[in-house]
Amino acid sequence: MVKMTPFEDLRSSRIVTLHGEVDAFTAPALRLELERLIESATVSTFVIDLAAVTFLDSSALGAFVGALRLLRERGATLRIVEPQGAAARIFAHTGLDEVLALYPTRELALKSGESG
Repeated sequence: MVKMTPFEDLRSSRIVTLHGEVDAFTAPALRLELERLIESATVSTFVIDLAAVTFLDSSALGAFVGALRLLRERGATLRIVEPQGAAARIFAHTGLDEVLALYPTRELALKSGESG
């Protein structure tokens, strides 16, 4: 089960923090919530913090790629804070580490978002 804490807006960034597991059962609701948060955002950078996520599957990645597409249409960027441990491997295994902007910490993702 995935849990999303209330989003935070800091300067030009919106931060969404996820906890738990993102899988085929939870990804559809996550996708809809990300779309809603992107549509209501007036920021140039959207950060999805996965540091507390313990499991991701391909449906989760689909939600992130959908968010990336929406943000690009709006002229905004997506930054993802990588999960810890085994959950992080899915990005490299799928090649999405070459497509998505991944960061080891929230601080680095925000710093990058501020500079570019």
